[in-house]
Amino acid sequence: MADSTRDRILNVALRLFAEHGYAGTSVASIEEAAGLSPHSGALYTHFGSKQQLMGAAVERAIQTAMAGFALAPMLSLGNLEAELTLVARGSLVLMASWRDLIRVMAKDGDRFPKVMADARDSLFGRSRQFLAKWLEDKAPEEDSVDRDFEAITAIWLGAIENYWIATSIHDDRPLGIDEDRFVQQWVHTLMTAIGARP
Repeated sequence: MADSTRDRILNVALRLFAEHGYAGTSVASIEEAAGLSPHSGALYTHFGSKQQLMGAAVERAIQTAMAGFALAPMLSLGNLEAELTLVARGSLVLMASWRDLIRVMAKDGDRFPKVMADARDSLFGRSRQFLAKWLEDKAPEEDSVDRDFEAITAIWLGAIENYWIATSIHDDRPLGIDEDRFVQQWVHTLMTAIGARP
């Protein structure tokens, strides 16, 4: 029961931080949104402070990301197109699970520079490193030496991030392109970029 209460506090706190900002969210409002008695100090049973709560929310997102990387060896399907489709869809799902945290990072990142730098490195930096190495391993050997896989990764993960931000944060579907159409073209153009044949 304690764990579910803790998770509920984390979830509602992140949502409130995303909507109202860290400074604009009181401990009492978090307690009330989490189904606890406001002004009771019940939040402090689980977290020493509002700042500690923020750090715990970031740590939970990082643990989710690490669990995803642990599953990466299962990605080998013997079909590059199917594997890249999983990468694209998995990236969009992960970003959806981090929605409130991403909004907090954009709104209040300068308030917690160390915590947010660690989050960016763990959530996004490691994803980029993993994909760059993975693409290099998957590319046809005959011409992979001439390709800059880190730059390719920055471009294609940037495209996923921008599409997700446009659709999920700004409620703006670029050119009316739905997720299936976006993912299909993301996969096909990336295969071409690494010298593989769709």
